Amino acid sequence: MPIELDTDGATTKALRALTKQCEVDPKLANDTSIHLIINTQQPVGIRNDHVPRIIPLKHSQMKSANDVRILLICKDPSTLYRDSLTKEKATAELFKEIISVKKLKQRFRGKKLKELYNEFDMIVADYRVHHLLPSVLGSTFYRSNRKLPFVVRMSKQIKEKGSKMKEDCDPKYVKAQVKSICKNTWFLPNKDNCLSIKIGEIGVHAEAELMANAEDVIDFLCDRSKKPQGGCIKDGKISSIFVKTSNSLSLPIWKKLEQESIDDDEEIRL
Repeated sequence: MPIELDTDGATTKALRALTKQCEVDPKLANDTSIHLIINTQQPVGIRNDHVPRIIPLKHSQMKSANDVRILLICKDPSTLYRDSLTKEKATAELFKEIISVKKLKQRFRGKKLKELYNEFDMIVADYRVHHLLPSVLGSTFYRSNRKLPFVVRMSKQIKEKGSKMKEDCDPKYVKAQVKSICKNTWFLPNKDNCLSIKIGEIGVHAEAELMANAEDVIDFLCDRSKKPQGGCIKDGKISSIFVKTSNSLSLPIWKKLEQESIDDDEEIRL
């Protein structure tokens, strides 16, 4: 059974209360993002999954790529990718810096990683080197999951078994992926029974936009046709939903009826 938000007005009230509280409470003065907290009856992922999944938002975009300081991490050597992206008008100013994994290791170690963290708003990496980054960027980037590198492909070509891929870069395809990352939201599957997903920003998104984004998130996570990126929550396995900022209390907007939970338990026993 699909989840319908705000049938009793709880979501609207919670969002309104949350934004108002951020305006008057000094402790929340620096909180800018509103997150949807989804509690599930079963874990939706595995340990050490570091690949953010993009959730398409139909009604409201998060950010424009032009407003974000982006670092691209690519394969060695980086010359082909740097030349292709900087010479193409569509991507000439898309990335603040383009760096290979080898150069990244050489230039940024220890305290330098903190400088790297502060210098960029977003990290994107070629899918062929993305798996190397946890050991290169370390806990500075991965501990809080706040600045995880996103995955991009440098071209549309698919590796065929037994053949070597041609080194290629399609700037327009790269830009399309980066635009999608910036304007949409994302989630990271984990071994816990809780997901925290950004649905908007205070002072930027109206209540109606936040509501629409929340509905898009839930639909994507519960729709089995969206697999493998989405559809990770089985029908009826969401137990409760809240909204909150980084430092606020969690405000409830939806809870599974007790009878539904009992029915689920009976099905499991059978």
